[in-house]
Amino acid sequence: MIPAKWRLHQQRLDDAYMPASFPVFLKPEWGQNSVGIERADNEHQFRMLSRQMQNGPVQYLVQHAAPEAREFEIFTTFTGEASEHPDYLTVTETVNGTHKYPINGINNQDSKYCDITNTLTPSELTKISGYVREIGHFGQSRLSVRADTIEQLINGDFHVIEINLFTPMPIHLMDDKHSVFNKIRSALTVSGSLARVTRDMGHKPNAPAVFIRMTLYGRKHQAAQQALLERSVNSNVPVGKMQAANKNGNNAVNIHCS
Repeated sequence: MIPAKWRLHQQRLDDAYMPASFPVFLKPEWGQNSVGIERADNEHQFRMLSRQMQNGPVQYLVQHAAPEAREFEIFTTFTGEASEHPDYLTVTETVNGTHKYPINGINNQDSKYCDITNTLTPSELTKISGYVREIGHFGQSRLSVRADTIEQLINGDFHVIEINLFTPMPIHLMDDKHSVFNKIRSALTVSGSLARVTRDMGHKPNAPAVFIRMTLYGRKHQAAQQALLERSVNSNVPVGKMQAANKNGNNAVNIHCS
């Protein structure tokens, strides 16, 4: 799905695999809001996490870290399979100065969001939405990418770290500079766009119940995470705390979004 120029190396976690370089991220095959993602900064951490995760019911993927310095979220809604112009488009920078490779998400108190959509010209936004369309004809999606600068993002010089397709959150609403009124108005606009996308999809007989599957998977994943935590009680570096151990490491950087 992701073109090679934007793709990071990733594969399913198994006993035989050992990354050639670090850090790497271990991600649930299905998931939302960065729940269950862990980072391994060295071989020892990777081996420990690998053993614990392979004993659980959830399949994990290993993804190499993107080399770029800044993280961006591209939210789009396209109505109509052939449409090349989005009904809705926002570009948001995720700011987190705690580590060079943070695990960002709405549940991470160190993750801050800066909506930069209005700083981009219509032609620049058109180029960015075109990259989303090049990856796939999604009705509604949020693309997470890393680029060194906004200019490189505009020019398509980035790596994709994640694609959110299951009713993705319009993350620009997390920007504190937006008033409550603007947030409500944006939420209604996004909901309207999603309704149009759903209408255009039409009725599909015997379509798989994705929402129910995601809900059941989430419950199974929560149980697996609890089991991991219980098994790691006696370890030197508990699961979920590895990021904190490196919070003030030499690789920490400060990123500011104006």
